[in-house]
Amino acid sequence: MAELQRASPPAPVISEPLTWSQICERYPDEWVCLVEIDAFNDNDFGFRTARVVGHGKGPRDPYIQARPVRAQYKRIGHYFTGLARGPFPRFASDDHAF
Repeated sequence: MAELQRASPPAPVISEPLTWSQICERYPDEWVCLVEIDAFNDNDFGFRTARVVGHGKGPRDPYIQARPVRAQYKRIGHYFTGLARGPFPRFASDDHAF
């Protein structure tokens, strides 16, 4: 009887370095996971370029795609390329958002 071989998952696709504008154009209204982020500084969102290692319509989709490369990167950014909808309080309690 032939031994059943497991198919290995496909290698993740890592984009070339892209600007935020290029990422938004390529992946409109999607969640993205970014690596190799060439940030202006450590305090702001802005960056020169980054590589996309996962993307999708749901917030979990890019994480699943990025799973094979997590051990290679200390920092993976998770962002949405579309417009934010509704209020997103940083902290919430039973009474109000802070």
